[in-house]
Amino acid sequence: MNMSLKALLALYHFNIQFVAGDEATYHLNVTEGLEPLLDLYFRNPEWKADLELQGHYLEFCEKEYPDIIDKIRKLCERGQIELISVHYSDQIYIAYPKLDFELSQKVNEEILSKCNLKRSNVFFAQENFFGPMVPEFMKKYGYDIALLARSYYEYFQRVENIAPYYEYDGIYVVLGAEGKYKYGDIEWNWIRYGDGEPVVTGVSPYKLFEYRARGDLIEELERRIKSYERDGYKPMTVGEFVKSLKESGIVPEKLGPILEGAWEMKRCRGVYQWMGYYYNPYEMDVEIRSLTYTSRKYVLAAMTLVKWAEKRDVDLAMERELLNKAIKRQLLAEVSDSTGWRPTFVEVGYSINESHMAIYYSLRIIESIKRKCNLKGKVLIDTWSGDVKPAEETKVKRKEVTLPLNIEWVGGEVEHHCYILSDDEYLIQVKIRPRGKVSGMKIPLAKDYIFYSPSLADDRIERIYLNDYACDKIYLPLPNGLLGIEEKTFIVKNNEKMHLAVTIDKNNKYIGFLVENVPPHRTFDWEFYIIKDEKKALRRAIELNVYPKVIV
Repeated sequence: MNMSLKALLALYHFNIQFVAGDEATYHLNVTEGLEPLLDLYFRNPEWKADLELQGHYLEFCEKEYPDIIDKIRKLCERGQIELISVHYSDQIYIAYPKLDFELSQKVNEEILSKCNLKRSNVFFAQENFFGPMVPEFMKKYGYDIALLARSYYEYFQRVENIAPYYEYDGIYVVLGAEGKYKYGDIEWNWIRYGDGEPVVTGVSPYKLFEYRARGDLIEELERRIKSYERDGYKPMTVGEFVKSLKESGIVPEKLGPILEGAWEMKRCRGVYQWMGYYYNPYEMDVEIRSLTYTSRKYVLAAMTLVKWAEKRDVDLAMERELLNKAIKRQLLAEVSDSTGWRPTFVEVGYSINESHMAIYYSLRIIESIKRKCNLKGKVLIDTWSGDVKPAEETKVKRKEVTLPLNIEWVGGEVEHHCYILSDDEYLIQVKIRPRGKVSGMKIPLAKDYIFYSPSLADDRIERIYLNDYACDKIYLPLPNGLLGIEEKTFIVKNNEKMHLAVTIDKNNKYIGFLVENVPPHRTFDWEFYIIKDEKKALRRAIELNVYPKVIV
């Protein structure tokens, strides 16, 4: 190494949907959490930091607090703030098909343009969600540095000493966790890597009447940063930090294999915190995530029908306006906060309401275009091919048979039926009434590998070897619903019925579709397929969960 460096880094992650649906907290988030922090940096023009805001936050400020947008812009122009913004809503994007994240990116870029703001090339998403295929998405949209929690990486790989930066599939990765680090002559200190809301308030927006900026905390932060400056640390943005490392010839280490997850992996158990674990008796993880698949089905149908009608010389001004509303509502419904960590009544209702509003706008579009284009009766909209045609009644022949797979039903009253659809495809319908702490189904883990479609890669199947990961349990969101337990046995869950995370327990040798802590008055109606052919399984997964056929 031919340089010495002492970098002072800070990531402030703000989320306008911190208490999703409680608009009083939105205002306080801006005026008590964000603005005093911005003012502190204004008073200290040599200080630098990374600020993450979703498009919905910027949209809210542009409407309610345009002076805040001006402050952010000025700090960015002065090089003090590196603005990170990767999605419109703080959605659990790894639990949904790639199209949803692309739509979110598009809406976000439109808002940034309207606010005359330029986001950086640094990627950080809600809950620090990430996965192995995210770099492919990043490169497509102009990101080349990912911020990942140290705890996320250490869940999958054992690390003794972290490097200043890593390389992974053509992008750079910087691991974040508060504290001081040293790598040869390189030193860096994360004074903040996490939520920005409590930095100058001491509490989260959940404590509505206590959430106020505190002068003592602002003074303490100012004192700390100045103290680090006296110790030789230089405030830098993450982009500047990586640039300095590259220019000095420091070669990034290779990042090891990773899977879908979030920060605080051991605590949240990957995506399971939002897709299976019920903290409150009124929580509705599986119900809400499944509902959002129903609403996205109608949004996709409306999108497809608008494209179809564009070729037929039809005035679609109203429909396009409604479609923009439907898309935004869908993305808001996909927010993570409504199903974790500890959602309030308001947050649980938020995604339910936004999903139904997305359905409402979509059906208005569909009915309007059907009327304008003289489409009589029910029509079949193929959101994959774009075809629109009269719907025909089809009766699928099916015969009830015994299960072709060894399944253990746990923790509840279970009624199940298995139907054979063809020589290599079965449909299983299950009614589960939870009666224990953990309820659902377990399937023996027969191999040291599984097949699945990683998040943001809905159209491919990857084999992963479980021993490549240091963790005992793996949790996957399965946005296209597909999981292969061996070469000729694939499960495809219907995400409209059972969008929950799968648990793979390496030590106890099982694959589990499980819910935890569900009140006994609930009943689930699950549906999934067992398919013996890989290509057929992938096609079923795409047609069912990614680009469905919709009859309206």
